[in-house]
Amino acid sequence: MVKEGNNFSEEWEVAYKQRTHQSKWPWSDLVSLVHRYVNTEKDDFSVLELGCGYGANIPFFLSLGAHYCAVEGSGFVVSHLKERFVELQETIKQADFTKDIPFEREFDLIIDRASITHNDTEAIQNTLRLITRRLKPEGVFIGVDWFSHKHSYCHQGMPTHDQYTRNQFATGPFSGIGNVHFSDELHLRELFSDFDFLALEHKKLEVFIPQKSEVIATWNFVARIKAE
Repeated sequence: MVKEGNNFSEEWEVAYKQRTHQSKWPWSDLVSLVHRYVNTEKDDFSVLELGCGYGANIPFFLSLGAHYCAVEGSGFVVSHLKERFVELQETIKQADFTKDIPFEREFDLIIDRASITHNDTEAIQNTLRLITRRLKPEGVFIGVDWFSHKHSYCHQGMPTHDQYTRNQFATGPFSGIGNVHFSDELHLRELFSDFDFLALEHKKLEVFIPQKSEVIATWNFVARIKAE
């Protein structure tokens, strides 16, 4: 269920309170892409994370000496993170990033690990417009684990007004968390028409145990705003 006027699903608030989505270790694909495509040693290196969840990536960026900011829709998680990372009291903010990115500064790097992809196409498009206003001219956006049309759950759940988005999954990893967006390459290129891809990777993991033939398929990418 999505609140009217708000794309952050209250189902995520429930899931976080039940601690069913409690990742606490940095995502290895993100770490790899950052080291391959980003100069993390520049002065005042700044990072914005959209949908930081329980803060899995925060220790990684703090270890780099980055000025870290985050936008997270869950008030429960934001309170938890401000207790855990007392030095980030002013730089972790509760907001719907599809509507507003409440920081005035521009960033060298904006990241998302499977948060934006829990929205419909219109909300994703709006988020990307907001991102273009918050990236420095040579800054990059890194997306990790955006769900692919090759994913086993792409045609499960219930269809929505949007051909790429489904919700109300009865079982599986997307049960009880609202919208899930599945992209093919053409759709990604359309979404990122204002960007140039520096990297675009498609991952497929076929699971045999415990559930044979389940396919987890996702996209990783690095993008920079096109030069005018």
